[in-house]
Amino acid sequence: MMETKELIKPEKKKEIDSILAECKLPHIPITYYGHDGFFVPTDNVSDAQLDCAISVITCNKDYCIVYPYQIVYIAIEDRKSVLYLTDGKIETNYRIDHWKNILDENYFAQPHYSYIVNLNYVAEVTTDFVIVKYMDTEYKVYTSSRKIASFRKAFLNFNR
Repeated sequence: MMETKELIKPEKKKEIDSILAECKLPHIPITYYGHDGFFVPTDNVSDAQLDCAISVITCNKDYCIVYPYQIVYIAIEDRKSVLYLTDGKIETNYRIDHWKNILDENYFAQPHYSYIVNLNYVAEVTTDFVIVKYMDTEYKVYTSSRKIASFRKAFLNFNR
């Protein structure tokens, strides 16, 4: 099983940025998002599994590398966005709009203003909540009346 989080100390961030800047391979596009993170495609994950890594700054000012397919869902809790991953969770200071902009809408949808769900892990959708399941762990994510119709449409159009 692949390790989900790889902690990178702030002094390593400059080193990684310089390596990425020097990498000029035409078949590997690199999009840089400043301090908000960057995407780097990987060779060991297919496109269907969202093969780009996201650099995330935690609330403790550590850098983590997270693959989008490992995000089960994202919740806004106590003014922080919490990434619930396949092997734990990470707290960040990013807003929900940040995640909506960088995550692929073909794989992620919003059943409520405070949540973004990875459609790969949706087990059941009701009018009050979405059951998100990974292995033996099950989460209930609330829905809102304004977002549930678009969430259901995204889920019905989603091909696993």
